[in-house]
Amino acid sequence: MSRRAELLDAWRLWGRGVVLLAVLLLGPLCLQPTPLAFVANVWKVILVLAAWVFAMGSVIGAMLHASNPAISLVERLWRWWIALFSSRPEELWLRWARQSHYPRQSRWYLDRAAALGGREAQFQEGLLFMDGAHGYGGQATGLDRFRRAALRGHPEAAFRLAEALRTGHGTPLPDPAEAETWYQRAAALGFGPAAAWLAQAYRDGDGVSADEAKAGEWALAAERLRPFPPLSHSLLRHDAAPADSLVHAAGKAMAGFEELADRVLVHRPLRWLLLTGAVLLAALWLGVALTFFWAGSSQLHHLPLLFMTPPLLMIAWLAWQHYRERPHTGRDRLREAAEAGDPDACFQLGLAHRRGDRLRMKDDLTATLWFRKAAEAGHLGAMAALAEAYLGGHGVLRDPREARRWSEAARGESTSQSAQPMEP
Repeated sequence: MSRRAELLDAWRLWGRGVVLLAVLLLGPLCLQPTPLAFVANVWKVILVLAAWVFAMGSVIGAMLHASNPAISLVERLWRWWIALFSSRPEELWLRWARQSHYPRQSRWYLDRAAALGGREAQFQEGLLFMDGAHGYGGQATGLDRFRRAALRGHPEAAFRLAEALRTGHGTPLPDPAEAETWYQRAAALGFGPAAAWLAQAYRDGDGVSADEAKAGEWALAAERLRPFPPLSHSLLRHDAAPADSLVHAAGKAMAGFEELADRVLVHRPLRWLLLTGAVLLAALWLGVALTFFWAGSSQLHHLPLLFMTPPLLMIAWLAWQHYRERPHTGRDRLREAAEAGDPDACFQLGLAHRRGDRLRMKDDLTATLWFRKAAEAGHLGAMAALAEAYLGGHGVLRDPREARRWSEAARGESTSQSAQPMEP
């Protein structure tokens, strides 16, 4: 697909909805220089209040770990609006259902697509019900969705319906006669696996009367339809789903913000600068608040400040929590040297993990691993520490033979070092 074709396709899917939303949100503001300026002023107040309600809902939802946060509701409204003015709304709903990383959102998108009555949406809803998560009643509903999609000309839906009728999956009793009808319909619609099954069924008499002539006809039809397409999976199976662009962008922005905050908080000067800025902003806000209360409380000028107080307090609380959980140290130069392969650094890092301190948890296994790395590089102290670890079973299984091996290696290294001539 050329670049021009991609742009035209994106316009058909997204363009009208985005333009109309922009006109709806920003259009009334253009009335500011006209006699209808009061309309623009009222509209600005409505936009500010809407943003405030959304911010409040987002902060409260984040603090309470809401299962359906405000951002999800806004996302649903945004996608509903875009689909409302799209030329192919069912395609959009199905694409969003496939890309969403949240099962509840995916199901909601799939329900919107199925409500439009299209064959692909009915088929995808049938796949969801046939997964068995809703029991026998759900499988019966899945067969109904397959039937609706097949009647609208969906080839795989006809094949799936035929398979279920033949095996009795989701039905009280198998119905080979009706299954044959739907196999033939699927094959006639160009679904190769249906033609291949009919060829095998007529050849072996599997559920139908054996007929070599029909078997040959369907075998030729199956050969013409090769290669066969793979069977579809439910949209709610996200093992191979592409990433949702909105979720990917939001996650990338949040990860970048958190990384920036961590980089700032590990440096004492930047940490103090951030704290000073927060104190100055708090003092400025308090001064403005007191000024408003002193100068115009009788005219209710303080109401916006009252509205802003709860979210500001919640944001301050979240910032304090983040500050408390910040990294308390800068670069770990000892670990950097150990990871670079310095034997003495590996030994010292092992000792630190064996003792445990405020920077590193006591962990005998990690200590032994660093001792081994240093010992393999010829560090005498690490060899002795590794022998002690194997002898006492500190972080590893007790192994006297391995302890004796490293103890002898330490003695041999000590002897070789003492035998070396000293430099003048």
